[in-house]
Amino acid sequence: MKKNEFNQIKGLSIKELIDKTKQIRKEIADLTLDKNMNKLKDLKAISKKRKDLAQVLTVIKQKQLLEKLEELKKETK
Repeated sequence: MKKNEFNQIKGLSIKELIDKTKQIRKEIADLTLDKNMNKLKDLKAISKKRKDLAQVLTVIKQKQLLEKLEELKKETK
């Protein structure tokens, strides 16, 4: 994932990010199937997609934690 793509992902909502994770997981499954059938040329493609998935999941977690933090700040005031 390039830097500008990552910045775009940071701007998405949590619901959109969850949809993105579903899409990436499907791509990983397809790549794994292609690898098992010896159709996959780029063997590093699976690890690249896993890295992308990890980045998206990290952004989701960060956004969830920020929401909880904002709720706690509102409760304490």
